[in-house]
Amino acid sequence: MSPKDSSDSGCCLSWPFGRRKKVQPLIDESKTRDLAGSFSEHTWDLELLSRNHPDSNINLENPILSGGLSSKKAEDLLMRNGPNCLPPPKEISNLRLFLQQFLNLLWVLLIFAATLSLLEFILMTKEVVHLWISLILYGMIIVMCTTSWYQEMQARKVVRGFQGLLPENCQVIRDGHEQSIPAYNLVVGDIIRIKNGSRVPADARIIACPQLKLEASSITGESEPVEYQTEEVREGTSLFDGRNVAFNGALCVDGEGIGVVIRVASQTVIGQIADMTTGQSKKKSRLEMQVRRYVIFLVYLVCTVSTTVFLAGAIIRKWKNPIGLLTHGFLVIAVGMIPAGLPATVTSLLTVVSRRLAKKNVYLKRLDVCEALGQVGIIASDKTGTLTKNIMTVTDLWAYSDYYVSGYPHSKPTESAKQKSVENYESPVSDMLTVMTVCNAAIYMDGVKTKQNGLALERHSNIEQGALEEVEERKPTGSPSEIAMLQYCDSIIDVDKLRRSHNIVFEIPFNSRRKWHLMIAKTRSVGTDKHMYKLMIKGASEILATKCSHIINSSGQTVAFDEMATKKFEKAYNVFAESGRRVIGFAHTNFVADSDIQFDADEENFPLKDLTFLGICAIMDPPKDETANAIKQCYKAGIKVFMVTGDHHLTATAIAKQIGLIDDHRGSGYGTKCAKNYEVLHGEQINQLRDKDWDRILRLKSLVFARTTPEQKLMIVEQCQKRKHLIAMTGDGVNDSPALKKADIGIAMGSGSEVAKQASDIILMDDNFSSIVVGVQEGRLMYENIKKLLGYNMPHNFAEAWPIIINFCFGMPMGITPLQILSIDLCTEIFPGVSMAKEPIEGDVMNRPPRRISKGLISNTLLAYSYIFPGQLQCLGCFLAYLYVFHSHGIGLKDLWMSALDNFHKSADLYYSNGKIFTLQEQMYISRQACSAWHMGVVFGQFFNVLSARTRRMSIFKHGLFANRAMIFSMIMELLLLCAFIYTPGVNTFMGGAPIPLECWGIVAGMGLFILFYNEMRKLYIRRFPRSTLTRYIKW
Repeated sequence: MSPKDSSDSGCCLSWPFGRRKKVQPLIDESKTRDLAGSFSEHTWDLELLSRNHPDSNINLENPILSGGLSSKKAEDLLMRNGPNCLPPPKEISNLRLFLQQFLNLLWVLLIFAATLSLLEFILMTKEVVHLWISLILYGMIIVMCTTSWYQEMQARKVVRGFQGLLPENCQVIRDGHEQSIPAYNLVVGDIIRIKNGSRVPADARIIACPQLKLEASSITGESEPVEYQTEEVREGTSLFDGRNVAFNGALCVDGEGIGVVIRVASQTVIGQIADMTTGQSKKKSRLEMQVRRYVIFLVYLVCTVSTTVFLAGAIIRKWKNPIGLLTHGFLVIAVGMIPAGLPATVTSLLTVVSRRLAKKNVYLKRLDVCEALGQVGIIASDKTGTLTKNIMTVTDLWAYSDYYVSGYPHSKPTESAKQKSVENYESPVSDMLTVMTVCNAAIYMDGVKTKQNGLALERHSNIEQGALEEVEERKPTGSPSEIAMLQYCDSIIDVDKLRRSHNIVFEIPFNSRRKWHLMIAKTRSVGTDKHMYKLMIKGASEILATKCSHIINSSGQTVAFDEMATKKFEKAYNVFAESGRRVIGFAHTNFVADSDIQFDADEENFPLKDLTFLGICAIMDPPKDETANAIKQCYKAGIKVFMVTGDHHLTATAIAKQIGLIDDHRGSGYGTKCAKNYEVLHGEQINQLRDKDWDRILRLKSLVFARTTPEQKLMIVEQCQKRKHLIAMTGDGVNDSPALKKADIGIAMGSGSEVAKQASDIILMDDNFSSIVVGVQEGRLMYENIKKLLGYNMPHNFAEAWPIIINFCFGMPMGITPLQILSIDLCTEIFPGVSMAKEPIEGDVMNRPPRRISKGLISNTLLAYSYIFPGQLQCLGCFLAYLYVFHSHGIGLKDLWMSALDNFHKSADLYYSNGKIFTLQEQMYISRQACSAWHMGVVFGQFFNVLSARTRRMSIFKHGLFANRAMIFSMIMELLLLCAFIYTPGVNTFMGGAPIPLECWGIVAGMGLFILFYNEMRKLYIRRFPRSTLTRYIKW
């Protein structure tokens, strides 16, 4: 089952099967490399567009008056090409999906064993115990398979997330008239109207766009809305940089536009992304693949041991009742050697870890992905919202020669701040605050009251900070930059009062050509027919500076904007720009004009020269407070961190430096070919990288990828995987979903798109990069604890199989019953196994490099340790307790040899040993005692083994016997359950056992103490001689 195609944390560990196959690429490379290659319309002018879509009736002189398709033509195209919707993926039926779960090889073996037990009950023995064995096995298998089926059912939601991004209705121009139609009826050539607040229903070439701004961050990765244009771009320009093609699913946040539909359905960009995401083949998690090898090993082992034991037993018994020998022998061997309870134990352990992570805002859609997170070597993180706050914030002001540090994170306004007037600040700060507030299209919507810390402007700590008071939290709307300025001003002055004091009579909105926003306010009358007007302008500071002849100095005096002032301005501008901040300039002037003047933008009947420059502000999306420390922890843990963003490379580089991802002492900068420890690459450069270039850059400590497209993000993941790097990819947009699904671990943001969350394995509910580091730490700890769990669980498998071996090969009475084995695997073993999740670490796991990708969970040394040392010592302890039961009744070892051929079964004759005669009832009671002794030996032996397995290198006494209280409780529960199974009348009879002498406990305890002593000596040697040859063979 694919880790990308499951959702709920209630899933359990799936146990795979089958022969190892060559890994095939998950996505056809031709699809991933040409996402925008079929688009050329962004390079066409309107005349060429009209020639290619003659039926659209594009009006070249005034595109707004275009007539659109005729209804008949649109209907024909719809019938020919199909609706504008994403086709659902091919799916098998629910019933077939459910039945596929039973094809797991582990379950096939246990189904075979359960069926043999059922047949033995029906056709041969008629003993109810065999019916119970079959029912228990069938019930366990059905529960596990039903859970796996539920996981896969949840996996079918991915395409629905893409559908949720598409609008239901849209405005289209047909037959010369505007009309509303369902979006799925759109066809190529339709002319659509995009209005403020609506989503784009298909990919459309823009032909008219009065102030059109679209927010398509989930598709393009850009954090800010983009202003669109109608002009064509030169050939070779990326579709995503053309700014004249509106993408299906983009949201209109300002203005409106007219566009010609050029792609619909799966041919749109979002449709191709959906195809890249849902078209990926399913792949198994790393934990599944490692367990798979163990399962295959167990299958061969069970078949080998079963065949050998059957042949030995059949030869000894001269092929008497071979069918009974086969069914009974295979049943006990299979039930004994297959760890039927291990999937449930591992799943329970993973569930404990999952809940622990959920409390830390890390939601695992699939439980077993946490183990892989602990092995991750590269984290490729999105910038906006993950490393940064995704809140544009005013960080600094500059006026003449003074820097005013506002600081971040941004706080909401306080009541004390709102009582302040802008006049409380000296010029030029007061003038800048006025322009920032009044010449600003962002507005507030009513909200609720909350308590926050006010933000005050600080210059050399001489302006007071706001107090913690109850304030009204209002939701702002507008462009991110204007919202940042509005919130900044609102934190230190009463913006509503300031805005009410200005009578705005004229405005020129910002656009990408002018790069400035202008407002004119009427202030006071001058004479009978004249008025004083105040012009306020903000925009690109380098452009505003050319319009200014004066500047206000630190004393509030207006002076010439001379060479010295220009140098100060350029120095401040460079400081902000080089740190990746967006720089916005402010200017104003007062002038006299007629009272009834009608200002006109084309005539420019207002002053745009000789303005007074006020200063500049720096705006950025600041890093989260925890990010820098989380990056340091990653480096300490040997994990490389890559930034993958759709933003400009200067912005990405500045943020990377602030969070410690890169610094000038560790490498060189943008596009350089001689970087030592980091490199910054633009999206266009990524497409030009050859294999040797990838080999070089992936050896670097950190990388920054800027202006990346969805297929480039996917390429980054594939190139890392190609070089055997385990990579975790973060993202929140639709454009991230192919890479999220392809990555070894896909990590989506809780506030991200539904598509990204469904394509991922992990969801960060707090959108915080530091939560990934928490997950890595938990993943590494979980690997250690699963390893310890296996070191505890595996040794008793042989102890459960040995009774059938001595019965078949040496003719001795059976030492354990199938029900006793199931009580161990499905009951007493579960509690200590689950408690292993609570085991504390043996050191700082975050100071070690990630383990090698080739290093499996179940190593040869672990198998050797489990089956040769404690496993065989447990067998010896069980065998001695078993022999003691017969000895206590006066039966010696030599008398047990081949005794089971004629005695110790329900049709046995009288048994003679050392001059004593044993009746059938006495033989059956002694046999049940012997089975209970062996049963006790396995469970009580595991009591000591779990103490040894709690640490791999550290002494258990130094680690702390009581460091894990849950483990102590579970060990007590294990012993209580064991005593109940052995000494409770009726229960012991049902289990096939009987009360045993106390001396048996002493024998097993002695062997258990020896196991504990042996492991302490083994760990001591590993600590003393960590690099010796012997250590390589005895550590696991």
